[in-house]
Amino acid sequence: MHKFYGKVPIEHASSLLLYSKGGMIQQLIHNLKYKNHPEVSFFLGNIYAHQLSHTNLLTDITAIIPVPLHKNKKKTRGYNQVDGFAKAISTHYNIEINNTLLIKTIKTSSQTTKNRFQRKGSKKEVFEIDQTQLTTEDNHFLLLDDILTTGNTLESCCKKLLQIPNTKITILCLARSI
Repeated sequence: MHKFYGKVPIEHASSLLLYSKGGMIQQLIHNLKYKNHPEVSFFLGNIYAHQLSHTNLLTDITAIIPVPLHKNKKKTRGYNQVDGFAKAISTHYNIEINNTLLIKTIKTSSQTTKNRFQRKGSKKEVFEIDQTQLTTEDNHFLLLDDILTTGNTLESCCKKLLQIPNTKITILCLARSI
């Protein structure tokens, strides 16, 4: 996707759906994140997994990395909205999910009420790598998120993951903004 050109080297990035304000996809994602419907993530993940089965895009993926939530946010919500998506892809392709390699260390406010400039303004490093999990093996991580808007969150995640030697990244999102 063009949002990452010149920012971080990725192998591939794509999304299943297009998100527009006031549209059906916005309602679906809103139900997933704020109305306690984590099953939406697994449902959409299964659809995406089926579509991807017609490609060889995920053949050399070594681990699935869902974009992590801060522990307080996960406790409040009760789930990470990307976990169902990760489980669907994992089940379909028999790829391990690693929920502990990438850690969100700083709780940030919701991006939904911020404009593009406010979203870009935050330059704090909010993600860290669990150093105890580092290996010298080649890694090709599949980084998953629910929605891509500015790309800041995924860019931050990629920058941290790419600090691990011999690492490549592919990104999949359930939806992306128009």
